[in-house]
Amino acid sequence: MNAELSSTEKSTTGRLNFVHSTVRPILGGLSRVAPGPASSLALRLFLTPPRHGSPMREIWWATEAESFEVSFGAGKLAAWRWGWSGPAVLLVHGWAGRGRQLGAFAAPLVEAGYQVVAYDAPGHGLSTGSRSSLPEMADAVTAMVRHLGGVAAIVAHSVGAAATTLAFGRPAGIRSLPSGETKPDVGRLVYVAPSVDMTSVTDRFGEMTGFSDEVVRRLRTGLEQRFAFRWPELQGFEVAPSMSRPLLVVHDRDDREVPHREGRALAGLWPNARLQSTRGLGHRRILRDDDVVAAVTEFIADTASRARAS
Repeated sequence: MNAELSSTEKSTTGRLNFVHSTVRPILGGLSRVAPGPASSLALRLFLTPPRHGSPMREIWWATEAESFEVSFGAGKLAAWRWGWSGPAVLLVHGWAGRGRQLGAFAAPLVEAGYQVVAYDAPGHGLSTGSRSSLPEMADAVTAMVRHLGGVAAIVAHSVGAAATTLAFGRPAGIRSLPSGETKPDVGRLVYVAPSVDMTSVTDRFGEMTGFSDEVVRRLRTGLEQRFAFRWPELQGFEVAPSMSRPLLVVHDRDDREVPHREGRALAGLWPNARLQSTRGLGHRRILRDDDVVAAVTEFIADTASRARAS
């Protein structure tokens, strides 16, 4: 397990530190003197995921895949498929991420007998739109499951885990898909570094940007009004106890973006879940660690074998 930062990750971290040190005092001052306008700005920023370039490893993974598009509202979701036979496994990225970030899982899962599909969420990567939200990301999960006619498993990273959980909890989500012998369904779930506590997400957003606690509170209210939901509905911890699908949570103890305690708490609340902890991989390198990829593949394949044998 390599805990070294790549040159790209080092330069990105440096730029972010510079931006934060420059912008935080400005936004903190705006929060104090004009909380209303600051709240409007916070909402716009919160709903605008930054788009980052793809490193060569993701471009390489994509050369082995077929690209396609899936209709979503008035736009399109960019997607990739590895393999053509067997049950489908859906890869779901997190906020400001890309479907190809999870490309390390593709070849081992194809070798295990699955076809693997990744996609860019609304407002992310190569998909249409410039803004996004957790409800829209959840709708995209549902749309992809419907398009694929059901999936054997979902592997979701970070906020992608929150979107997947919300897709099960929403009235028009995965549980509402048509019933019958060909019912779109999801067999089992893998959450890598799951970020499912949206209160913590907004708190971290405030800490990162410098917006005050009052502005962050108004941000939550603005999100509720804009997307017509109650805040507890976004909390994965609220949905977890009602879930029955097998879940593997993989979380690094040194994750600086989403604390390990969140993954541990989720696994404790979710029936039929287990936690696998790593160390030294952080929030993103965990997605391409050989041991993690092997454990995820084994979990999906072994669970499927037990289901077929029963």
